[in-house]
Amino acid sequence: MDNRITTDEVAQQFAKAIKMLLDWVKQEKLSQSTSNVGKLANDKEPFDKKTSDREQLLKASEVATILQVSKSKAYMLMQRREIPTVRISRSVRVRRADLDAFIKQSKDR
Repeated sequence: MDNRITTDEVAQQFAKAIKMLLDWVKQEKLSQSTSNVGKLANDKEPFDKKTSDREQLLKASEVATILQVSKSKAYMLMQRREIPTVRISRSVRVRRADLDAFIKQSKDR
């Protein structure tokens, strides 16, 4: 009796093992992502709770939402220095206090 395994049988066993491994990885990622969501929602305070509103640093999209303008208009105001900016590495942010001053100045015109 010949107990040798054929190449096709090896390939089939290998494919089964790979499938089992991929299923396990998916399950692990799913369980980790659901546990992380609970941690983020329950353990960490929102940014504005840690700092006062006047100390917040806003993204251009947030500036645009507050001013009710397009994001490109917000970028243009920031680039022209009509709204003062803060550079953090490659990111550009606006202090909430500076944005409030810009809004007040615009209303006074």
